Amino acid sequence: MALREFVTHPLVLRRLEVIGARDITPRMRRVTLGGPEMAAFERDGLALAPFRAPGFDDHVKVIFAEDGEVEKVLPLQLGEGIEWTSAPGRQARDYTPRRVADGELDLDFVLHGEGPAVQWARAAKPGDPLWIVGPKSSIVLPEEMDWVVLVGDETALPAIGRFLDERPTDAAVHAVITIGAASARQGLALREGDTIEWVVASPTDRDALESAVRAAVPAEGDGFVWAGAESRALLPVRRFLSRERGLAKNRMNLTGYWHADQGADAPQYPEVPSPLAWFAVRAALRAGILDDIADHSAASDEEITSRLGLSPRAFDTIAPTLIHHGLIAEQDGRFRLASAGEALLADEHEREEFDGHEADMLLALSELGPALRDGGSPWERAQGATLAADATADAERFEELRHSTEVLRFVGGALIRDSLWADASRVLLTGPGSAEVADLATEAGIAAVFTVTGDAASELANRSEWLREDDGAAADVAIAAFALGHRTDDEALQLLVQLRERTGTLVVIDAARADSLSPTAHEASVLAFAGNGAGLRDEVAADALAGDAGWRRERTVALGWGIEAAVLCRV
Repeated sequence: MALREFVTHPLVLRRLEVIGARDITPRMRRVTLGGPEMAAFERDGLALAPFRAPGFDDHVKVIFAEDGEVEKVLPLQLGEGIEWTSAPGRQARDYTPRRVADGELDLDFVLHGEGPAVQWARAAKPGDPLWIVGPKSSIVLPEEMDWVVLVGDETALPAIGRFLDERPTDAAVHAVITIGAASARQGLALREGDTIEWVVASPTDRDALESAVRAAVPAEGDGFVWAGAESRALLPVRRFLSRERGLAKNRMNLTGYWHADQGADAPQYPEVPSPLAWFAVRAALRAGILDDIADHSAASDEEITSRLGLSPRAFDTIAPTLIHHGLIAEQDGRFRLASAGEALLADEHEREEFDGHEADMLLALSELGPALRDGGSPWERAQGATLAADATADAERFEELRHSTEVLRFVGGALIRDSLWADASRVLLTGPGSAEVADLATEAGIAAVFTVTGDAASELANRSEWLREDDGAAADVAIAAFALGHRTDDEALQLLVQLRERTGTLVVIDAARADSLSPTAHEASVLAFAGNGAGLRDEVAADALAGDAGWRRERTVALGWGIEAAVLCRV
């Protein structure tokens, strides 16, 4: 079985009640929650699992409403997951459980600002309801650790405090905690060999945080660094750990817990109002300009271009656009990273929108107009081959598709518990999500032979202990795991016809609609269209394709987050 960086938990919507509340410090309030839904319970005929949060940095999503009527904005509970329906008035915030024991849950609220969570926590009294979802997963720590460094500001104190209380490892712990005032210090469960550095500074003071982290991280040994703080404050810490200290990705987990408000003139993320600016940002990332300026602040254009092997004219061409949009700043001929540039480099997902698979999707949209008029996929028009063909030929492209299917670890439970497995002794898998399905099913105790066919079959088989390459035998069930979403209608039809020759039951797993909780939900259909020329295939579109291939939908298993599993039978 492939190494898991995290383990997942059933996503359950729970109504809890306040048992008590008290101030831990003048700056933090602890609210203890409980109620029948901490244990296993039933709602609307669904049997739902008890609350479980085994990881020190697990987080639950707390749900509020702008008008206070929370019941109107709650997500839909599915048998094995959550569907975040559209609810404009919903306000959701993430919090780390500080303590989970005896049917109780402690949440710590930092008492600054006037957000919905702070207002609720200040007024919380016994009997008050609170709706939560999650946690959805827990990180898996490396098996061998010589030391652990925990880094954070006051928002990370619940995770750091819980780690020290529960001690998932015997390794010595070195903690670095930024606090806004000395009164924010808390008593923590330190052991012999542990160290703690309370840094009294603004949570956005990156210099103070970086200096303390540099002093805390041992120069030798295999350790682990966990950090939770303001996203831009972690940028120099991330660069120190990865570039100077050389820690592997599985040896650090750094999360931007929140984003400081930089004001209207300094956007939190790059504002890119025109295609020209988007291309300039993409070029700067791909050429290494922003990374170089981050590493060598106050460098001249000659120094930057010399290090990167660029012509001075090229840098002079792109720099004004980068300055205008707040990615870099110039003073006396020296350049430094500006607010938007710092935010971009601090967020890997944001960066991928300019330099990654998502960026390539956007490039394909240059052909959106002709594709809408004449048919075909924008990707094929722009690249000369379909996205499916590119994924077959390019291992990195296929890996991008495979990585996106890790969502099955969160939403796949309903499929694994479906009755379709009752008589399934041989299962044929295809699509980027094949290894995820095989792992989920086998870990759940399903005894079947799993084989994989189609694109990157060897690569997928190597990712799972339970999956082997296709032997050509007939299958009781075939599962197309995210196999159609990146295919054109013609390619999808061809695959459906091929699978009809192998089995009488087919399960098609794919996104049928956008996840409403996503801030870019309104763009999902356009991006899907860029890749396949069809967009997100809802039930009507999916059934039309299936019908042309000789399949009929028997039923639908809703998985959550807009993803469905259509169970088809051969006509």
